[in-house]
Amino acid sequence: MSTRSNRFNFAPVLLAALICVAAPSWAQSKLDFAIHYPEQNAWAVSFKWWVAEVEKATKGRVKFVPHYAGALAKVNETLKALRDGAIPAGALHAGAISGQMPAVAYLEAIGGMPVEQREYLEVLKTLRPVVEQLFHGQGVEYLWAADVGELIVVCRDHHLKSLSDWKERKVRTAGRWQAEQLRAMGGNPVAMDPSEQYIALQNRTIDCALSVIPLAAAYKLYEVAPKITLLRLSVNFVNYLMNKGYYDKISAADRASIKRLGAEAEKRSADHLRQTEMKILAMMKKQNADVYRLTDGERAELRKNIAPAYAKMAAESGAAGKQIGDILKRYW
Repeated sequence: MSTRSNRFNFAPVLLAALICVAAPSWAQSKLDFAIHYPEQNAWAVSFKWWVAEVEKATKGRVKFVPHYAGALAKVNETLKALRDGAIPAGALHAGAISGQMPAVAYLEAIGGMPVEQREYLEVLKTLRPVVEQLFHGQGVEYLWAADVGELIVVCRDHHLKSLSDWKERKVRTAGRWQAEQLRAMGGNPVAMDPSEQYIALQNRTIDCALSVIPLAAAYKLYEVAPKITLLRLSVNFVNYLMNKGYYDKISAADRASIKRLGAEAEKRSADHLRQTEMKILAMMKKQNADVYRLTDGERAELRKNIAPAYAKMAAESGAAGKQIGDILKRYW
């Protein structure tokens, strides 16, 4: 056989060898995942289940490594880091991105998503194609969403039951539209990272903080703000996302497993959260928290007072925002 013939016969063998060497480097890659909430948060239970099941279903080809409590990226920095490929994957809430993505306004706002579990899961399914398209425009893949539960407000000295209770209160909020709604009630919104709330409440930098039950427990806010008002409304929308470039390198079969398990994690998250909220509230009460739940009339008044902000959202959120708003309004 000639030297030339040997060269041409060797080329496919060399190419195959290179492919075999290259494939395991991706298959064994660990993909860092930025998480803004603490590991002890109730949301972490379903997230950890999803991470473990994805690794199992992909036979270790996709392994996410969580970094909790903003250790890898602060929540307000996560979208940019994902878009730029600085981190492969991350979680963020709508309040952190509504300034960059106006269409998610309704998903950030107080009372946007339904609180009732069955309706919440229905909305997630209906919203998915709209939200996926939105994030594709940012170079990001939408994987699934976590149920954040009922909105509460924790305060140092007072329950916030009526419009007059909100007036002049300095309240930590998470996003532009929550701040807009708070101003409509006469309050003073204050933006800050979740990890800063405890000290701010302790030092009287703020009077109250809008939160949800798992986060208030994880950050122990009830220790410095024992007056807890359950508002019987939703707030924000927590998404699990991935840089599109990283996502597209994963095989079609493994991507399908990621999405399928994400849908299952959404159901598990909603089930687990409802059970956990009751346990957390009982624990808070044992720790001397004073818990009050709005009456039907007080809830209706709150809805009425925050409603004017929705008109501004409709004017600024564009066609995709209107589409999201039309879906959510069916459940208001």
